[in-house]
Amino acid sequence: MSHRHLVILGLMGVGKSTTASAVAAATCRAHRDSDRDIEARTGVTGRCIAERDGVDALHALEEAVLLDALASDAPAVISAAGWTIESEQCRAAMAERADVVLLDAPDEVILSRMATGGHRRSMSPAELAEVRRRRAGPMAAAADLVADSTRPTPELAAEIATWWRSRGDLAQ
Repeated sequence: MSHRHLVILGLMGVGKSTTASAVAAATCRAHRDSDRDIEARTGVTGRCIAERDGVDALHALEEAVLLDALASDAPAVISAAGWTIESEQCRAAMAERADVVLLDAPDEVILSRMATGGHRRSMSPAELAEVRRRRAGPMAAAADLVADSTRPTPELAAEIATWWRSRGDLAQ
């Protein structure tokens, strides 16, 4: 059995939660989701925290829930908040404890998805472009696999599950 987690990483709205849930089901692993973990801890959405307490408060919570998930001994599929790649502590923990899949999609797809989720804060196209630029290097350095999240979820999840199994002794 693999003792490494699988972290699904990418920009907000790229499809991390949906994909990670499908990969977890395909690999018989638990799914830890940043958004759900934050709501369980606080009783409110990340969007509410960002609006009420500021983006820095949200980022502190996102960092804490990822580090908590990575500290677990039970391997899980983790959909991490996109911001966590900017945290040196999160990058180090991912490198030590996880295989990392970077999901990517064009900005117009991401902006469309952002508009449909009440748990997400909104971004302008210019803000998204700046976030993409700022995170591109750290995300590329952390990624063990890059995948196109515009593909159908079952196809994408099957590819990632097969790849993760090939990384070690993850049970079929």
